[in-house]
Amino acid sequence: MASDTFCVVFSGTDNDDTYSYILTYEGKLRQPWSRVDVPRKIAGLTGKLNSEDRPVIYAVSDEGDVYIVSPGRPSHHTEIDGAGVYSENATGLGYINAAALVGDAVLVTGYRSQLYSIIGEKTEWFKRDKLPSAPKGFEYLAFGSIGGASLEDLYMTVLYLPENSARSLTDDEKEKRSELIKQGRYEEALDLEESAKQGPTRVNEGRLHHWDGTQWRVVATPRSGKFYPEPSVLSDVLIDNPDRVWAVGNNGVILVGNARDGFQDISFKGNDENLRSITKFRDRMVIASDYALHWFDGHMLSPLKPTIDPTINKSISTPLKVQAVDDILYYFDSKHGVYTFNGRDWTAIDVPRELLQREFRGLKG
Repeated sequence: MASDTFCVVFSGTDNDDTYSYILTYEGKLRQPWSRVDVPRKIAGLTGKLNSEDRPVIYAVSDEGDVYIVSPGRPSHHTEIDGAGVYSENATGLGYINAAALVGDAVLVTGYRSQLYSIIGEKTEWFKRDKLPSAPKGFEYLAFGSIGGASLEDLYMTVLYLPENSARSLTDDEKEKRSELIKQGRYEEALDLEESAKQGPTRVNEGRLHHWDGTQWRVVATPRSGKFYPEPSVLSDVLIDNPDRVWAVGNNGVILVGNARDGFQDISFKGNDENLRSITKFRDRMVIASDYALHWFDGHMLSPLKPTIDPTINKSISTPLKVQAVDDILYYFDSKHGVYTFNGRDWTAIDVPRELLQREFRGLKG
């Protein structure tokens, strides 16, 4: 949100533990920290500064709960009707995946082609009748990272999940299987059954979609590292400017371009990193893989040095999201905590121990 204002979420690591707490930091205040606890696992987090330069946080749970948090004011809670898996009003659409701020709207994505718009405290589907649908051979689409210069110029990563290729045995196959078993040819009978279960091999595929204000269309279908035939899955999209949009994904995929002129895959041979996030820090690109941070010069990845506190877990970090605001690079994971980078050195943000306790009883002093 700003170089001295940020928000992080701690959620339970156990799938059955849906408890989360949201920490907000405002560096200009004498007591910069505030905390809000919620009974859900947060899947998407975004926010902005209001007219008083105070943060307004939108935290969206995987079940479709929307928590609007603004320090010093009562929090607001609502639900996205029909979203989620175990919520009371779930309709089979599945979990929420991500949230992003575009203009005055918070856009929320989820499984089975879910895309919602939150403006103020009002939540509704975003152009539901115009949303992409699964083509033949695919069971459904899962919407992921989204961003854009405006609500008429959006980019979204989409995961295409293939139909289940398993089938039941035909009557002839069942008869043949019984004969094989009678003859004691058990391995052949098992092979016959397994071949029907497997069917043709299919994999998840990734696409980059663009919304121009009237329709969605596919603008990039990345290959796996460009040097392999199978499609890759995209993880993040960054709008550098309307003419320069970035997307990264598995097996080292890096795309750059725009919907008008097309996208170029600038992945390089030998790079098979699973790339999770991309941001622009000053005039350089920073990419987070599933274990480290990297500079990207347009041709190659190189380690971002110095590394964050190498004494923690043998320097193996697990970055999911890296973000630059103004001239500061923010980094957060559950082992290292919160760090900022000024281009030369990392600085740890000291989080009061009381804020990290499950049972929060207030800050001392």
